[in-house]
Amino acid sequence: MLNTGALYFTLSRPLNANLDISKILLAVYTWFYAFTISLLAVLFIYRYLAVFNQKHLKFFRGFSMLIWFSYCSFFGFQYSIGTYTFMTFDDISFAYFRDEVPLRYNMTLAEIPAMGIVAYDPVDGSIRWWNVMCLLNIFTIMAIQYTIMICCGLKMHWEMEDKIKYYSPALRRHHQQFFKTLVIQISAPTMTLFAPLVFIVCLPMFNMEIDMSVGVLICSFTMYPAIDALIVMYVVSDYRKIALKLLKSVTRKMRKPFKSPKSGTKSVAKRPEPMSTSTQVANE
Repeated sequence: MLNTGALYFTLSRPLNANLDISKILLAVYTWFYAFTISLLAVLFIYRYLAVFNQKHLKFFRGFSMLIWFSYCSFFGFQYSIGTYTFMTFDDISFAYFRDEVPLRYNMTLAEIPAMGIVAYDPVDGSIRWWNVMCLLNIFTIMAIQYTIMICCGLKMHWEMEDKIKYYSPALRRHHQQFFKTLVIQISAPTMTLFAPLVFIVCLPMFNMEIDMSVGVLICSFTMYPAIDALIVMYVVSDYRKIALKLLKSVTRKMRKPFKSPKSGTKSVAKRPEPMSTSTQVANE
């Protein structure tokens, strides 16, 4: 991030590709991010239908799953195509970062796969709408997914008790635990997926004098899968019991090779002593 600009780049060549292909791969990387946050919205839709409209769960079985794959892929393509289109360098954006890259990385901007945006014209301060469209595209995708998550979560909160009061105690507890999981799962992606990118998207629009690397924030994206799994295992008791059982089993197997064999003598069964001759005669 540099004042009103943002540079999206890599110092390596993925798969040893040339410069043009590497730029395409940079855009493809954003496809996975958009697919992930869209999948979160699908998760909330599924849990809502599982409680309030179970007949529509047929859309989550078999080939109907392609609906949701297409849904997530649509926003993935929108994100990646928008990134590749709106972040392509023009004369102004290239000149804006041209002198900064060699100072930090000992490489010229023309040598690395990179794309960039400059929100305001450095000369007259006017808004560069072509680049700003990239930020609006990203914000729109995130807003749609987050709105779905919030709406499903609030509707489940308002109607959950009336809907599940006729369920068995075990099933009612199961749904309550999953709802609690979803509420916490809103917080986890907010901190690891949404907040870092919102910060990155909004920062150029404030027209401040800044010079910072946000790679650490982007690395926070990779924390979400682990945090999400831990949330489910912590809240849902059935999953927690299975996880603890597997952990104990693995620990037991790991400790077994390190146990020293117990030293001891084998007990030998005593053979009955032969009877004396007098005893034999008495028995006869």
